[in-house]
Amino acid sequence: MNGPETDALLSAVDTVMNSNTLLVTGRADSPEAFVRDPAFPDRVRAADETRGWFNLQDEPITVLPVPLTLTRLDRRGFRARLLWMLCDSFSPYRKHLTPAEAEPIVDSFLSLLAGGGDWTYWDANPDFLPSTGYYSHVDPPPGTTAYFDGGDSDTATFLCRGDEVILLLTNGSP
Repeated sequence: MNGPETDALLSAVDTVMNSNTLLVTGRADSPEAFVRDPAFPDRVRAADETRGWFNLQDEPITVLPVPLTLTRLDRRGFRARLLWMLCDSFSPYRKHLTPAEAEPIVDSFLSLLAGGGDWTYWDANPDFLPSTGYYSHVDPPPGTTAYFDGGDSDTATFLCRGDEVILLLTNGSP
């Protein structure tokens, strides 16, 4: 999933949402199994390093003991979610793209997914990783690395095909 189309989408989401956007990849039978896999923290750190953020390298990454709350999206719903990120989400620095600017970025990314079979898309409640407490004013558990900020720009979206899993994470904040 590395390539100019992926980088264009992730970089655009970073700019609009003021996010440290990650694309975490691996193999598992389900989104739940993916985040519970002992390799998940290493996958998150690898995604952080690939993006050049290096924000999640020092402390342990802990998956909180809550079940994933998933809502199924169809392909149009997933496309709408990506367009929302670029055109309508909270943008603290008012960096929204117009639909005419956003659609080619989204459609180029979606074209990467078109080959090799059908994907299922899932919106997950972003409560399975610790929050910084920026919005909730509740500190993360001691000794853990927080990813989410507890705001409306926290998103977790799973893409699944067979045992291939991709997790798109956003954590935008001012």
